[in-house]
Amino acid sequence: MQWPKLRIGTRPSRLARVQVEMVCTDLCRQAPDLQDNIEVVVFDTPGDRNRSSSLEDLGGRGVFTDDLDARVATGEVDCVVHAMKDMTPTMQAGLVVGATLKREDPREVLIAPGFRNVDAMPTGAVFGSSSIRRRALLRRLRPDFQFALLRGNVEERVAQLENKKFDGTVLAYAGLARLGLLAHAAEVFSLSVLPPDPAQGAIGIICHSDNFVARRALQLINHRPTYAEVTAERALLRSLPKPDALALGAIARVHENRLEISALLVSEDGVQEWSGQVNGLVDDADLIGVRLGRDLRGPAKRLLSA
Repeated sequence: MQWPKLRIGTRPSRLARVQVEMVCTDLCRQAPDLQDNIEVVVFDTPGDRNRSSSLEDLGGRGVFTDDLDARVATGEVDCVVHAMKDMTPTMQAGLVVGATLKREDPREVLIAPGFRNVDAMPTGAVFGSSSIRRRALLRRLRPDFQFALLRGNVEERVAQLENKKFDGTVLAYAGLARLGLLAHAAEVFSLSVLPPDPAQGAIGIICHSDNFVARRALQLINHRPTYAEVTAERALLRSLPKPDALALGAIARVHENRLEISALLVSEDGVQEWSGQVNGLVDDADLIGVRLGRDLRGPAKRLLSA
């Protein structure tokens, strides 16, 4: 098949560029005729332009993705590449997840120069973070920790730790691995101790439902187990009230034709917690996520009204 030009949008950070290169490499491997027919278009987003406000103040999920999705909706580009944990649970009208690449390790990593793990850190250590989930889960482990706002791309956050502006932070294993920065990791947390953001580690490519050429191309690189996992995790988010205001970690795993999703919901002070787990057939991934969301909806409402 002779493919027309495919325009792919992305953010300007090095991690975003690495991720779009991964997509382009996979596409050209599966469809060699695309080799000279891919155009990468770089756009700033509100999250890139404003580095001084917390993500919650900027609107939570979507601050890095909604603007790019709008460019797909208007036809300015054919598709955009996202770290799926940054996406809002509900897609803009007409848009679909055309494909997901094979998921990277979804675990969380401690960056704390001079300390071998979180238990070795001093009382009152100051953590840099803009994540409600990470702050609450760390308080669950170490109630003595203090927190301050830390924003910026992965390299900038690692540099601030190396310059001793904070004692520690938590970052996604996936981003560090893609940037070749895993040497900075002091400890990799188990999924049960520090469950990740829903869809963490997954790269998604968003296109318009009516763009049949883009959808056909993206299906060539879709990793079905990852697609099912993030479908369940995003369905969980959609089933909860104000998910951006909740400290929620979740992970789904596919085993042959079965999918299991587990989640941990924690109060902001790290004192109260609720957990849940649901499993079923891979083909029912969305329904499985919704079922777990229903199980956690009561505690979520109580937290939001407290």
